Amino acid sequence: MRVHLKHALVGLAALGFVLGTQTAAQAQPAAKETTAVAIDVLRSPYGGFNLYLDGIYAGQVWWSQDPGGDLDGDGNSDPGDALIAYDNVTDGYGIEATLRTSDSHKVTTRGHGAPYWSPWGTGDLTETHTYYGDACVVKGTFSSCAAISVVA
Repeated sequence: MRVHLKHALVGLAALGFVLGTQTAAQAQPAAKETTAVAIDVLRSPYGGFNLYLDGIYAGQVWWSQDPGGDLDGDGNSDPGDALIAYDNVTDGYGIEATLRTSDSHKVTTRGHGAPYWSPWGTGDLTETHTYYGDACVVKGTFSSCAAISVVA
């Protein structure tokens, strides 16, 4: 009887440890999630995405389909087939975006204080083709991304 009781107590202790471990694991904060919400085209030739990290606005990614305009206000005409990131929130996070192309369509505000426009990421793309990529909120080694698509 003693042996069975001893094994039962050891079994209950082990079960308590497992349940305690599961509770502790469940209590860990959820991973931060980035969502990208498409913005209506505010003025041709641009389209864009507002980025949110856990529901809090974090910055923007813009697509310039055709040359023209001056979205970033630098006094130069903006290129076509081009991506740009804009971080206008002083929160310690940066904005990055990449299109899955063979060209250099990668932009980042990493390492710069807000407000900051990244340089344009450009490259000639096939017209009327849809390209896919990611828009991310970044900080140090942390990166949380949402899928985006643009039409050249």
